[in-house]
Amino acid sequence: MKMIKANDIHKSFNKVEVLKGVSLEVNKGEVIAVIGPSGSGKSTFLRCLNRLETIDRGSIEIEGEIMVSTDGAGKVHYKPNKQIRQIRSKMGMVFQGFNLFPHKTVLENIIEAPLIVNAVLRNQAAEVAERLMKKVGLENKRDSYPSQLSGGQKQRVAIARALAMSPDIMLFDEPTSALDPELTGEVLKVMKDLAQEHMTMIVVTHEMGFAREVANRVIFMDHGQIVEEGVPEHIFANPSHERTKAFLSQVL
Repeated sequence: MKMIKANDIHKSFNKVEVLKGVSLEVNKGEVIAVIGPSGSGKSTFLRCLNRLETIDRGSIEIEGEIMVSTDGAGKVHYKPNKQIRQIRSKMGMVFQGFNLFPHKTVLENIIEAPLIVNAVLRNQAAEVAERLMKKVGLENKRDSYPSQLSGGQKQRVAIARALAMSPDIMLFDEPTSALDPELTGEVLKVMKDLAQEHMTMIVVTHEMGFAREVANRVIFMDHGQIVEEGVPEHIFANPSHERTKAFLSQVL
């Protein structure tokens, strides 16, 4: 089964077309790295998959469930909110800005959503949180507040928080772009571990080493379109499109 099927996604902001017919299918356990210049629509596409943005045209299916479709007259139809919430619960998302609750400890940040959204018992949520804190190397920070953490530690808490909802798919929106270079590695290690566990992942990233080493497929986007896609060896060693070549010549 395809985990994600996005077809002909269009999205405009104030009459500026940001996505111009993006289509992508993602298989179970696949790691997709999405690369490209700033403003190419990468993050907007990710947000459309999770319905943080609504689309203007196209269709999105998550694990065989239609979240949004477009009829013959061009009218977009989203499923009712209850179904949308259920579909979205299959996806965890990690942002570049962490988005942690500043007044809650690491433990409290991780258990918040399971307690409120899934009505999990506190001791059960805490048990899962303890395991996840160990997984991301933060078991000694359970009672710390975000202000006491480095950027890399905050991002690892954000990953643990997303995993606490037991998603089938993880979406990462430039998870290391707000970090100092020396803190990037600790976050990428957690993501590599998830990839080795066959977590289905879409990662919008500027980390070309990660894309080359961890991704099964690399997508190059520019001006709201997928210009080229393929296995990392092809994209990095022998890209077909001139725009891909020009971009990589600047970042490698």
